Amino acid sequence: MNVARGPLLIASRRSPLARTQAGLVGAALRAAHPGLTVDFCWIESEGDQRSSVRQDAKGIFTRTVEEAVLDGRAHLAVHSMKDMPVAPQPRAGGLVVVAVPRRGPVEDCLVAADGTGSIDALSRGAVVGTSSPRRAAQLRRLRPDLVIKPIAGNVGTRLDRVIKEHRYDATILAAAGLARLGLKPYFRTLLPLEAMLPAAAQGALAIQCRADDTHSIRCCLALVHTSTAAAVGAERAVMRRLGGDCRSPMAALAEVDATTARLRARVLSPDGAACANVDCTGSAARLDRLVDQIVAALERQGAGKLIREGAGSVSDTMER
Repeated sequence: MNVARGPLLIASRRSPLARTQAGLVGAALRAAHPGLTVDFCWIESEGDQRSSVRQDAKGIFTRTVEEAVLDGRAHLAVHSMKDMPVAPQPRAGGLVVVAVPRRGPVEDCLVAADGTGSIDALSRGAVVGTSSPRRAAQLRRLRPDLVIKPIAGNVGTRLDRVIKEHRYDATILAAAGLARLGLKPYFRTLLPLEAMLPAAAQGALAIQCRADDTHSIRCCLALVHTSTAAAVGAERAVMRRLGGDCRSPMAALAEVDATTARLRARVLSPDGAACANVDCTGSAARLDRLVDQIVAALERQGAGKLIREGAGSVSDTMER
């Protein structure tokens, strides 16, 4: 396909992780379309501008980037998929997610100041920094003795708070972000999925274009990874159906291959004492039925009540 029609402009947040992710998408586009020129439009999102740990507004990390595409400053936007609201947002009208590339690692990583290799090995009363209700609830379920305190900032800042400043004994970060930033020394301790199920769409990127921009859409279609798109779609559907969002102590993970799909989901009370947990396998061709099955099972276990209880907890400040 001949796509040499001037530079393709990618909008993204200006944080180190966001810039790295946008760069990866740009490199993939150039590899898929030799001769294509890619440039970048760096945006400071509302979430980046706020100093408060509580970040309750939906789309706080994506809205300003989306506006750059809507008003023509850029042709496409690159987001961490888990930053995107699961329910349609009116201000995003006219935009479509045209590609979900191959997913990065889905696990979370424990980073401890003393090099501790597991949650079980943390000392009694250790202070763990996280502003994610999902991580906090699962930690409290595993280790009620741990002290959970909010932590803000991008990946580098959070690492410094633990490793250099010793304000916390440990923190938990997404493995995908650490891998993309080349932070190999901190990529050692992947937490077992049974202990720390990830957020819906963790490790996945979303590429948005204007719905009427056929040229940009055609360029981006080469980056579609079908099984990743199906998996994160199912995870986000579970969240949406249950009324969850980034403030909910809720986790979901789908694994999809050519014929089968496995979908796991977990909803907890903020203190981790109560937990609705489901793990189902079905046909990859009927993921919608698997989502129905998971949602019904979680509702029978009281997931709706748990989500309402979690609505007032500290919202997830994403790895930036």
